[in-house]
Amino acid sequence: MESEATIKEVMTDGVIAVEKDKSVVDAAKILREEGIRGLVVVDQGEAVGVIVCRDLVYEVVSKGKNPKQTSVEEVMSKDLIVAEEQELLNDVAMAMIKNDISRVPVVRQDMLVGIVTQSDILRAWPGFAEIMEEKGELEQAATPRETMTSGVCEDCENYSEDVREVNGMQLCPECRDSPEA
Repeated sequence: MESEATIKEVMTDGVIAVEKDKSVVDAAKILREEGIRGLVVVDQGEAVGVIVCRDLVYEVVSKGKNPKQTSVEEVMSKDLIVAEEQELLNDVAMAMIKNDISRVPVVRQDMLVGIVTQSDILRAWPGFAEIMEEKGELEQAATPRETMTSGVCEDCENYSEDVREVNGMQLCPECRDSPEA
């Protein structure tokens, strides 16, 4: 990668967006129809957030919310980071890593003109993958093993908001407290 490459050189022109007041079902339909994993969320044409497939799973499905009655605004990422077209690719890539985001809307004079994703950056800068891998390894080493997460218990196969690793298995509170655990 040339060290002076700009976002404009690698971004995808145009943006597929969804209005913030639409339901997450509407957003999911757009994602499926367009074959993409994320949408820019807009309010009267202005970017106000991003919604990705993961948001639908973690913030709607896993919490038992009704997707027809849940608005995009309720689950979107609101701390929007945007890039100007002329920003350097490596600066934006590092900001994406630092903020753990996979896509950044691109603006020209406050007008939304495109999007840059990790995939766009990887095509232009293969070394980006090594940096992402190193970040993942550092986070994994720094993360204590017994952290609380939500998920499916590997013993009883029930969903729990408090699944923790015990003896190499992800267990819910009931299974952790059983004598066999």
